[in-house]
Amino acid sequence: MSLDRRTLFERLAAWAGFSGFSAQPQSPAPQRPGTLGGYILSNREEVLRRDFDVVVVGGGIAGTCAAIAAARNGAKTALVHERSMLGGNSSSEVRLYPEVSTAHNVWCKEAGILDEIHVEERRRNHEPYVEGLMNSVWDLVLYEWVVRETNLTLFLNTTAREVEMKDPSTILAIHAVQLGTERKFLFTAPLFVDCTGDGAIAHRAGAEFRWGMEARAEFHESQAPEAAAAQPQMGSTLFFRARDAGVPVPFDAPSWVPRFPAEADLLGRNHTQIEGGYWWIEVGLPHHQIRDNEEIKHEALRQLLGVWDHIKNRCERKDKARNYGLDFVSFWPYKREARRIIGDHTLTQRDLQNPPVHPDAVAFGCWYIDIHKPAGILARNKPNTRPTWDDACVIPYGIPLRSCYSRNVNNLMMAGRPISTSYVAFSSTRVLRTGAIVGQGVGAAAALCRKNNCTPRELVQQHAPQLRRTLLRQDCYLPGFDNDDPADLARGATVTASGQAPLAFPEGSQFFPLNTPAAQLFPVSSDRIETIELLLRSDRTEPVTVTLGLRQAGFVYDFRARQDLARAAATIPPRSQGYVPFRFNQLVQAHHLYWVHLPALKGVSWAQYTDVFDAPATVPAGTTAAELPGATHWHPLTRGSSLSLRVTPAQAPYGPANTVTGANRPDRWPNLYISDSLPAWLELRLAQPTQISEVQLTFDTDMNRHSRKPLYIYPDCVKRYDVLVAANSTWKRVAGETGNYMRRRVHTFPEAGTDRVRIEIHEANGAKSARVYEVRLYGPSSA
Repeated sequence: MSLDRRTLFERLAAWAGFSGFSAQPQSPAPQRPGTLGGYILSNREEVLRRDFDVVVVGGGIAGTCAAIAAARNGAKTALVHERSMLGGNSSSEVRLYPEVSTAHNVWCKEAGILDEIHVEERRRNHEPYVEGLMNSVWDLVLYEWVVRETNLTLFLNTTAREVEMKDPSTILAIHAVQLGTERKFLFTAPLFVDCTGDGAIAHRAGAEFRWGMEARAEFHESQAPEAAAAQPQMGSTLFFRARDAGVPVPFDAPSWVPRFPAEADLLGRNHTQIEGGYWWIEVGLPHHQIRDNEEIKHEALRQLLGVWDHIKNRCERKDKARNYGLDFVSFWPYKREARRIIGDHTLTQRDLQNPPVHPDAVAFGCWYIDIHKPAGILARNKPNTRPTWDDACVIPYGIPLRSCYSRNVNNLMMAGRPISTSYVAFSSTRVLRTGAIVGQGVGAAAALCRKNNCTPRELVQQHAPQLRRTLLRQDCYLPGFDNDDPADLARGATVTASGQAPLAFPEGSQFFPLNTPAAQLFPVSSDRIETIELLLRSDRTEPVTVTLGLRQAGFVYDFRARQDLARAAATIPPRSQGYVPFRFNQLVQAHHLYWVHLPALKGVSWAQYTDVFDAPATVPAGTTAAELPGATHWHPLTRGSSLSLRVTPAQAPYGPANTVTGANRPDRWPNLYISDSLPAWLELRLAQPTQISEVQLTFDTDMNRHSRKPLYIYPDCVKRYDVLVAANSTWKRVAGETGNYMRRRVHTFPEAGTDRVRIEIHEANGAKSARVYEVRLYGPSSA
């Protein structure tokens, strides 16, 4: 017996478990009007509402650090990023390495979450840390650091399209679309953080912002243009990666690529590194850096291929490039410019060069004032030369939370490029590493806003000490502030150790010619300086008398003092090399920083020592050498340099008490315990037995140098150690590590009643001494 198709289908449906099947007429799909007069079918995508405490939009390293910090501080956090990998400009899609700030300033390496990521990436990555060579190892470490946070949900390939406002000063939700899933998301939260780089969320929310360049008179900035400019002048860059194929690799440039026939066509643009580059393949004006992003990308690609054509076919060194072929070319530009969202405080040039102490500081900046020339590579005859240090100098400066939230949208914060600055200050704050630590500060602040049920502005007004204590405990540096956490039991401890290293300057084999004045800063533990001996060389044919000035410093990077506290004269013999004594017999303040300086003196040089890069540090911690290249501002000699001297009486600035000074890097003091040998121990004795359940240790991953080396572990970092507590008449081990390479370690354990804690250090990762910045102790109520 034959069955009609309908009956057969109904029986098959019943067999499959579907009951009550019957064909129903479909109602017409919902429609909405189209822009051109037609209609668009609605409800073709799944719409999901997700509610959070904090929504961070933008997954560059600023947004990544912001989201991690918010989650670690207890906020249910979303990280929404439009690309398929984290990192933004630093990702393997773009390949700008997070810049080495210690190349321009001293003792200013960024710590916290960024240092965790950097240390882990260097340990794993087989490629050097160089622009153009950033690879997926970096992407993977960022991804791992995000997905392991239980309070953090990641939305990749998700583009924020619209901002829904509750009223003109309050964001209600972010509307986003996720590529590849046919999903739309509505993200709601009491707080939103714009880490998009362009300030896109702020713009769509109606937040007030700056664009272009302010006139010099507006903020009294010497580095601003005389007249305001409606358009900013820095451009965007594409990077490339080239590899040695082992055989000749020809390159035939497309017809649409410009030619650079001679070296003069790349005037002032170093292209000796063939493997990857270059930041100066930069295209900006006359294009708009946001609206014309695609045009900029195409023009930058033209210029990049033209530069590669020069390297391969026209360069004086083209034989070295014979076997190299392009392995990667970025198709997503590294942007420098951004909308700058106006906050309650606008950072200006004065904040950078003579910084005040901001009570609501969440991070610091230290990159120099770096305003690129307009037009970039399109202006072939105008290379981007670095300005003089008098014009461009900064000393590490605080970045306040007031510069990291919108002044007219109450629940909008920002990190990365869009923070509240003048254009001059923006040229310093815009760099990746600064953006990352601002991100950590803003993320922690957002979580505290949620805990205190307040706005960012109210957090500044009512809870600034809580914010500072939170950030300092989590390895942030806030210029002008030390740990004053009343819950930290170590602050009142007496600390002893197995031994400590003295202040000893290595004798340099190179000599710094005194064509400019030179200076050396150092810590003084005694209350008197009797004699300072400088290791000098004279090529002069006659003796010369020189005066050495002595001044006090507020910070290890601070050479702003203009008046000498004391002076001493000495005569340098002709054609000589050796220590020259300068007798001061000067009373000083113990446990403060001082510096001595010599004037320019033709034919005389001062012995200079520079640490072997990637080897254990030898230059004394908390010391800084400097020169005076212009009329006003001293320029520190970076990357581990010192000018050789000896101080009488001998100084001992690296004692165990440094671990409880409240600081976690050299600033107003070295703040570092250095043992005289290994193994070594530190012991903290409390005033009375106390319940302890957490020990926090801060080791040394080199705050003065930044390694580019692949498969690298910082050698000064403690590797193997034990944490013990006194129990009756014995020591009980409660924590420890055998293969540590991280700067900050937090150990929690069942609470133990004790009046003594000992850190036994058995081994570092190559260094011959133990280096510990900080020890914190917490009880169960504050762990």
